[in-house]
Amino acid sequence: MIARDTLIGGVLAATDKLVRQAEQGDWASVAKTAQQRRAILEALANHAAPAGEHDFLKALRAAVAESDRALGVMGGGAQDPSARQDGLCTKA
Repeated sequence: MIARDTLIGGVLAATDKLVRQAEQGDWASVAKTAQQRRAILEALANHAAPAGEHDFLKALRAAVAESDRALGVMGGGAQDPSARQDGLCTKA
């Protein structure tokens, strides 16, 4: 299993990569990277969260969902329509 800190870093690195791709107008790559970022986020959500971290995961998921929506608008809807957009944490 991948370490939590590595997964958190992966979500942040993918977000940075998305910004660079969007600045270049590379919407095909944006869609692929966004899908990879969602997979990393799901792997993070599947880790047993330490006590008190549920709010952190919920906020990170909400930020990713908002980013996906913004990228979809900027890229003319190039984002994956199956992307989870509700920002909810699946872990209790």
